[in-house]
Amino acid sequence: MSDADDSGPGRREVAYRLFTAEFDDAEFDYSESDEERAPNYVVTPTGARANRLFAVGVLTEVESVNPEMVRGRVVDPTGAFVTYAGQYQPEALAVLERTEPPAFVALSGKARTFEPDDDDVVYSSVRPESVSAVDAETRDRWVVTAAERTLDRVGVAAAALESGLTGDALRAALADAGVDDRLADGVALALEYYDTTPAYLGALRETALDAARVVAGDADEADAPALAPGDSGGPDAPTAADLATMELSAPATAGDAGGAGATTAAEPEPEPEPVEATAGAGTDVESTTSTPDDDAAEAEPTAATADTGADSGVGADADTDTEADADVDADAAVDSDVETETEADVETEIGDLEAATADTAEADDEPALDADRGDAEEPGEFEPGEFDLDEETRQEVEEEYGTEFSTADEVEEADIETPEPDTEAEESDETADEPAGDDDDDDGADVDAEADEPESDPEEEAGEADAGDDEDEDVDLEDAVMTAMETVGDGDGADREALVAAVVDEHGVDPEAVEEAIQDALMSGRCYEPADGTLKAI
Repeated sequence: MSDADDSGPGRREVAYRLFTAEFDDAEFDYSESDEERAPNYVVTPTGARANRLFAVGVLTEVESVNPEMVRGRVVDPTGAFVTYAGQYQPEALAVLERTEPPAFVALSGKARTFEPDDDDVVYSSVRPESVSAVDAETRDRWVVTAAERTLDRVGVAAAALESGLTGDALRAALADAGVDDRLADGVALALEYYDTTPAYLGALRETALDAARVVAGDADEADAPALAPGDSGGPDAPTAADLATMELSAPATAGDAGGAGATTAAEPEPEPEPVEATAGAGTDVESTTSTPDDDAAEAEPTAATADTGADSGVGADADTDTEADADVDADAAVDSDVETETEADVETEIGDLEAATADTAEADDEPALDADRGDAEEPGEFEPGEFDLDEETRQEVEEEYGTEFSTADEVEEADIETPEPDTEAEESDETADEPAGDDDDDDGADVDAEADEPESDPEEEAGEADAGDDEDEDVDLEDAVMTAMETVGDGDGADREALVAAVVDEHGVDPEAVEEAIQDALMSGRCYEPADGTLKAI
């Protein structure tokens, strides 16, 4: 499995082939989300974004850390991987415990880093997923493959340094060059965090080549780089151009990273061509882009689609929206005016309002909508006397709705219950039977009667309230009887006369009321008579 043969979603993380020399220099890890099961990545100085790694070497040591965990050391030509296996890695733990060092093993697991609170050193380790015994040939093939992968990453990282790009622009340029998106993301993160220098890349490249030479028998050992990832090295250090294996194009990268907006800014010439071919479209674009701020939302899509002739469509939509808003405002104005008119005027004008509403619905697309709207908002421009009521109609309105007061000061607060419909009908009939000439006297009498009604109504309400209180007292009295029944008889039954006397003394009520409460308690099953004259709670 290669380092970057799969970067699609829903696939298992690839296992990177890393030399110990590079893995020990890694100290940057991150997670793409805060979810509990989100993968954690360790980013190496060359841009290997490793969640898992695969290593083959010699198991040189196994020691117990505690009764439930062991630590093993797997050595490759550049150093030693450290792995911890415990109760959550039972298979790996079993292999490490039964394997007698030295032995060739293959280790696959999760890359981890750890930084103690009292130390600035970052330690790297592998949490094993599997450990298996292998032979020397398998180890040699792994060394060669790991060297190839390391040289590839060194060349990509050097090309990134040579281009001078960073961040999303660098990722886009690497993707255009055919680099796997995981490696492209890792290189961008590594250069930003480690500030990796060409000198370090050159030293790591020599380490990888020496590891391959060890396998070939041309070298005895492969030393780890003496430089840190950010060290510049001496005057003889290689440059990024010497190590780069590809060329990255900055202009193309800017277009890809910036999206559609950057592409439009980089290529301003194609836009005038369709505008020049269609003079009307160009005029629409200019007029649209010069509209006020409240039309900016419509101006932007119109300008963006000038070459497709969509300006007229946008204008039509704007007109439709304006007309719809005007209809809503006109309807609101009509509703407000209708609510402020008297009931008699409403009955008289309802036919005119319905006709006006029908005319407004038919004139949705007409340009004279503003004039109709103005008429609807100013209903006061009528002919004098147009809606004056004759004496007969006015009398009918007075009999139906009542006009016994002239100002709001003469109407007292309506804190009484609404009279029944029959009562209103009787009062209306009596008013209709009286002569019309006595209206003034009747008005005064009615006003006096209405003024006197609130004085008598509170008494009726007080009577009703007293009745309600009596009912509440009955319920409370029954509870009081049950409470006294426990105290008077000490739970063994209470003498009926003593119980009545106790409740009377405590609450100051009539003995007859207490007897009724006792009877209610007996009927409701709250107590019973174990003997004549004795009561006991259930």
